[in-house]
Parts: sequence; structure tokens; C-alpha cells
Amino acid sequence: MLSSCWSDNSKVSAPDPPHSSSAETTLLPYKHGHSSESMLQTTEEIKVLVELVVPVMVTTFFDFFPGFMSIVLAGNMNSPYALHYVNAATFSIMLLTFTSTAIGLGLASALDTLCSQACGAKRCDKIGVYFQTGVIVLSANLILVFATSWHAEGLLKGLGQDEDVARLSASFSRWMLPGIPFLYVYELTRKALQAQNILTPLVVIAVAGNVVSIVVGYALAYHTSVGFIGIAIGKSVGNMVLPLLLVPYFMWRPNHLRQWWISPWNFKAATRYLGIFLRLGIPGMLMNAMEMWGLETLSILSGLLPENVVAVAAHSVCEHPR
Repeated sequence: MLSSCWSDNSKVSAPDPPHSSSAETTLLPYKHGHSSESMLQTTEEIKVLVELVVPVMVTTFFDFFPGFMSIVLAGNMNSPYALHYVNAATFSIMLLTFTSTAIGLGLASALDTLCSQACGAKRCDKIGVYFQTGVIVLSANLILVFATSWHAEGLLKGLGQDEDVARLSASFSRWMLPGIPFLYVYELTRKALQAQNILTPLVVIAVAGNVVSIVVGYALAYHTSVGFIGIAIGKSVGNMVLPLLLVPYFMWRPNHLRQWWISPWNFKAATRYLGIFLRLGIPGMLMNAMEMWGLETLSILSGLLPENVVAVAAHSVCEHPR
């Protein structure tokens, strides 16, 4: 092949002089056509990128929106302890950010690489194995999440926070725990679907989960005797709804599940990929954690100020809209 290329080149005549009519009639139109083609290609690439990025941006926004709304609902309660409620919600979300969001969802980022590789290699069945590996890893992380949330009162007191706020925060954290396993299942499924360019249903489900979280939290906190804890219950119910809404979707579009799901559970195959899952997931977890921990640590520092209840409330209002 190489020799034929050289033999073809040897037959090419010498180029025309720079100012010849041949150069003016062949090079300029070619340059103009090449530029138009390049511009068209760039426009098409931008269009494809926007179609991929916007759904991911929307779903990511709705990942954090329930935490912000929990603080808004707590701060608007008609109670003399409204500031304490804001602080308790802030610290509860902080603890979950430390363990559930930063660590758990950070580890799940390994699926971004693994599932994309499997999809690119036309081995969608591997996505199901990676999904099961993710279930094992995130199930182990649930131990840390439950231990931290269950002992939130002692941890916050040890960090110098107000005793009443620590007590309320512990109750709030415990009522948010039931929704965490559902959140993990949804996150793993979302990674598997995103790798296959299935994005629109995830946006719809994210919006629906947020609506359920806000409506249930508002109804329980403002219109029942449950009070402040109703906001945490609403957040748990919102997390539970996320994977449950995938069930009717997969019934409607069974191919979107059948093409990657493996049944029955293959524990041996799933454990085989624990090493690569952790090698990819731990760096993602650390990047995620450094960003989130840096912001959430400011909540703890605010709680050490003289007017700590007011300071934490003011900080939470400034921080969470970001």
C-alpha cells in the first residue's frame, strides 16, 4: 500500500507558480468550500452537544434542588424555632452530602466510563454486570451513611454545635435515611441509561421526584401535626419515587431495559469488576468530595460563631442557592 502511494505521488506534476492562473482558479474555491463544510460540521457538533448536555444539566440541577427546598420550607414555618429548623435541615443535608452524595454518588461516577466503553464496544450486556458491581459498592457505603446519620446528634455536639439544633438534626437525618437506597438504585440506573443516550425520561422523572418531595414535605410540615420532620419525610418519599417511576417506563419501553439488564443476579461476575470500579470511582469520589466538603465545612465553622443559630441560618441561605 505504501509503495503504491509513492508511485502515485511520483506521477504528480510540479506545482504551478504562486501567481499563476491555475493557483487562483483552483486553490481559492477549494479553500472557500472547505471553510463552509467545516462550519456546517461545527454547527452540527454543537447541536448534538447541546442535545446531550441540556438533559444532564437539568437532572443534575434537580439532584440538589430538594435540599435547597428543604431549607426554604423549614425557614418559612410559622414557629419561634424556625431558625433552629433551618440549622437542623442544613446540618442534616451536610451530613448526607459528606457520606451519601460526595462518597456514594462520587463512586457511582465509575459507571460513566465503564458503561460508555461497553456501549461503544456494542457490549451492552456488560452494562448490566457493571450495574451489579455498583450495587455492591454503594451498598457497602450505606453502612457509613446509616452510621453517620443515626449518630448525628453526638457528632454535631462533638463539633461544638448547638444542642437543640443537634437533636433536631438527628431526627431529620434519620427520617431521610429510608430514601437513600432508592436514590442509589436510581443513580446507577441513570448512569446506565445515559451511556446509551437515553436522557429525556430521566428529566421527566427528576422533575416528578422533585414535585413529590416538595408537595409531600409542604403538606406534612404545614398541614399536619408531623411538623418539621415532615420535610425530611417528603425528601425520602421523593427519593423513593425516582426508581419506582422507572418501572412504568421500562414497561412502556422494555427494550431500554432488556438490552443491558442481566438476569438472574451474577454475583461472581459483579465482584470480578470491583477493582476497576474502585480505580475509576475513587478519583471521581475525591473530586466530588473536595468540592462539596469545602463548602459544607463552612456550615460547621458558622456554628462556632457567638450567634451560631443566626450565623448558620444566614450561611445556609447564601450557600444553597449556588
